[in-house]
Amino acid sequence: MKHTGFEIEHCRPNCPKSSRNWHNLYEELTANLTSLNLYQTIEDKFHPVLHHHIPKICLAGCPNGCSHPNIKDFGISGYVTPQITDVPCIECNKCVLSCQEMAITWGPSGIVIDQTRCLSCGDCQRVCPSGTLTAGESGWTLRLGGRVGRHPQFAKLVGQVQTDEEVLTWVSDTITRYIENGQPQERLTHFLER
Repeated sequence: MKHTGFEIEHCRPNCPKSSRNWHNLYEELTANLTSLNLYQTIEDKFHPVLHHHIPKICLAGCPNGCSHPNIKDFGISGYVTPQITDVPCIECNKCVLSCQEMAITWGPSGIVIDQTRCLSCGDCQRVCPSGTLTAGESGWTLRLGGRVGRHPQFAKLVGQVQTDEEVLTWVSDTITRYIENGQPQERLTHFLER
């Protein structure tokens, strides 16, 4: 079987922690990268093709602690920011107890969310029985340049986008720059550091 020229990992299907549905993005990424005929292009540039030449991508539906987006060339994690609505809170305290980051507290005027601590994982929204907390902005957090091996490093945060199309463009453009500007036998992560 011929190699596709890329590797995409994803989190488990139907994970109850998932804040974003990653299935469509996975299909689109696979189709988009397949259409680039990456293996042949990489082989022409870096013959022989070694494992570190192949772009590695991890797609996760949430930011709930999966390490894989942090150790791949491209890390993509879903997020959904909690939004406080006008629906009266029933003071059940479920959101406070569900937040592993301790970003939610109860104040004199109701629920308070510390945005500097919130990971936008969606846990608080899932447990809120009243609808006081609901989904706000959602999208994808993008990381770049993670690796394991002799000189491991975590991927660096490059930003957030809201649409699948923005993710596709980011991945494709970055890989194209690597193909066009990478030095002979240069690892993708080393290219990304330059």
